[in-house]
Amino acid sequence: MRQQIVFPFTRLLLVGLFLFAFACQKDNDDEIVSKPATELDAVLAQEWMTQAYNTVKRTGLFALDASRIYAYTSITMYESMVHGMKGYRSLAGQLNGLDKLPVPDPNKKYDWGIVLCHATPQVITELTPGISAGTTFSLNATADRQADDLRLRNSIDNEVMKNSKEFADQLVIAILQWAVKDGRAVVLAKTYTEPARTGNPQFWYGRTLNQEFMAPFWWESRPLAINQAQICQPSAPYEYSADPNNVYYKEVKEVLDASFDPTKVEVGRFWANDPGQSGSPAGSWIGIANQLVDQFDLNMATTLKMYVLLGTGTRDGFISCWYTKYRWNLQRPVTFIREVIGVNTWNSPVVTPPYPDYTSGTSVNAGASSQMLTYLFGNRSFSDAQHTDKGFRPRQFNNFREAGTEAFHSRIFGGVHMRKACEEGFKQGTCVAENIINKLKFEQK
Repeated sequence: MRQQIVFPFTRLLLVGLFLFAFACQKDNDDEIVSKPATELDAVLAQEWMTQAYNTVKRTGLFALDASRIYAYTSITMYESMVHGMKGYRSLAGQLNGLDKLPVPDPNKKYDWGIVLCHATPQVITELTPGISAGTTFSLNATADRQADDLRLRNSIDNEVMKNSKEFADQLVIAILQWAVKDGRAVVLAKTYTEPARTGNPQFWYGRTLNQEFMAPFWWESRPLAINQAQICQPSAPYEYSADPNNVYYKEVKEVLDASFDPTKVEVGRFWANDPGQSGSPAGSWIGIANQLVDQFDLNMATTLKMYVLLGTGTRDGFISCWYTKYRWNLQRPVTFIREVIGVNTWNSPVVTPPYPDYTSGTSVNAGASSQMLTYLFGNRSFSDAQHTDKGFRPRQFNNFREAGTEAFHSRIFGGVHMRKACEEGFKQGTCVAENIINKLKFEQK
């Protein structure tokens, strides 16, 4: 019987505590004589990010947990390879709370592809709440297939296999120990008291759609690279008004009018990424990145860097966004349309999520992700065909910011956000990305 690749974290922890002690973190290990990781095909990493995306989709996760999975998956892949990439440095000592990571033994030889395909599925499995047996089987099957292919292609002997898997296990333990301390369990367990709407008709009102607040304390989670959730905060939303001549009323009326325009609704639905139907809004740009590996013929180092920047930007962007949402606690358009405009049976063309309007998470993600990709690749055209399985034709874009702008408009056209929430969210995400770009250093000086 083939040995399973994915192990329970608790078992790994018990074994790992006796396997290694942390060494001082070095930027790279030129003494280790192994095939450079940069010579490996980027498809190895691409397949794992596709697996992360599919895991989120199958599990039906919302953007918050999805962003967490993408971020830690990308970091695991990068750290699996970095010691085999000459001129690159570890993220240990750069990311919040990640002071050190295990380093390879300079007296041993490793295959970095084996490290990658042994470590990554373990992290995905342990960080996915409610993961199914079928998804676990898919992760194991991919790991086995990659390992078998690498063994044959690179003539890997048993000693190198053993060394590579042991190092992967050590890395997994360290990353999961770090991940557990990000506060997810704590913030989800906190009790939230819904603010009263008396005197505040602009407040979010869950009973419009029989919803409960989702993860109101998520912003208290530890971010990966930004200093705090309060970074990049926008100005206040427009003041509530039931006057048809007021900008607040006009913004909601724009949402209502767009819901009757088939062309706009089509854009809204393309970017919707509802849980269970895609990799969530957090995964929309991960889906784009998975396509760029082929469209731009990316090498391994660039692919790993791209995934880390997108994963980190998505995770930290949602943390910053969630602080803004619960600072202002602004109602969704559907409440105003029903209560004030008087269209009592109106529903948004795209499902309205269970959390406040301001700012838009999809827009924050679009701002952060499009800025990251522009930083990496400049103003390059690309196509996005990730939703052909749902009947959508591929969409063509001249550059990443154009796609990001369409993404934030999609939330207006989909009926779930007012314009200012989207425009300011896009700026907020761009700001988060710039902070991360300025902080993380991938290449050695």
